[in-house]
Amino acid sequence: MRIGLYGMPTSGKTYILDRIDFMEIIVGSKLLRNYDPLFDQRDEAGREKDRKGVAELMMAKEEFIMDGHYAFGDEIAFTEEEGEMYEVYLYLYIDPIILRSRMEKSEKNQKYLKYDIKKWQDLEIKELRKYCHKHNKDFYVIDHPTGNDNMDVEIVIEFIKAIQNGYSCESFARQCAAEILEECPDKDIYLLDGDKTLTLEDSSNKVAGYTTHLYDGNFYTGFQSWLQENEFVNYDWPELHELPVNINEKVLSMLGKQAYILTSGNGNVWKYISASLSIPYFYGTSMAAETKYFITKYLQDAGKNVIAFGDGMNDYFMLKQANKAYLVAKPDGRISRSLKDKDLEGLEIV
Repeated sequence: MRIGLYGMPTSGKTYILDRIDFMEIIVGSKLLRNYDPLFDQRDEAGREKDRKGVAELMMAKEEFIMDGHYAFGDEIAFTEEEGEMYEVYLYLYIDPIILRSRMEKSEKNQKYLKYDIKKWQDLEIKELRKYCHKHNKDFYVIDHPTGNDNMDVEIVIEFIKAIQNGYSCESFARQCAAEILEECPDKDIYLLDGDKTLTLEDSSNKVAGYTTHLYDGNFYTGFQSWLQENEFVNYDWPELHELPVNINEKVLSMLGKQAYILTSGNGNVWKYISASLSIPYFYGTSMAAETKYFITKYLQDAGKNVIAFGDGMNDYFMLKQANKAYLVAKPDGRISRSLKDKDLEGLEIV
């Protein structure tokens, strides 16, 4: 497993790498300068050549984790060769205000203060996520939703171990798509989110009072869904004997016979809802925004026509990829705040 650990200068990549003792650690900056001692004196063309050379060299290795930078201010450092090198991308997100404060205290990194830190970080996340979508690679944003700068490094280490042991939204998506294709002869396949799409309420909150701040950063990657599964175990999930939520009858009426629920909600709750409505469901620790996107993409690759329903950021990439997409509004007609400033062109609001 070749893992790229990305993030802004002062985001804490080295701090995390220093605490990993279960796989080979490579410091990208040191590797570059060992490869070419004159790296810092090269022009941009020379530096890009060195980066490509290092990437080609590292492809021979089967497992390591190495830090990287997508850009330095306005200068894009990322290369296609570097992209091919990694199988999984992790991105350390730190609040831009905290990043700026750290840079102000770091003589080495004060040169970056001339840039718009938020714009720079947003660009890196957007472009790396786009790259991973295009090339079928896992992408996880590692954040700390409390908003402080004391990231729980032990949690990050445990997540990296989970990846090393096989955790993968992309692989789970491939598995889900294969199961759907095996049982679905029709050209049209309907994919729909669960909470606040098929249901009017959030089922986890309705059944067990579950609330979370894990998605406050609005990333909805597999890291957040992995953490959510850990939160679920701390709640009391009663045995259900009747539907615990109200169904969105309009959405239900629009579904074809080959419909599948893709939910990041509690498995036992959705097992009951699924059986009650006779609509198969997929759920689990790996059900994130990327998972839904890849399921859609892999079904299309197999020649299927995907009609998708969703209400928020966890569904956004699925909706944008689908052949036909319906964005489900709140009962009062408002769109989820998670989609603020997102491109909604091509999405039909219901």
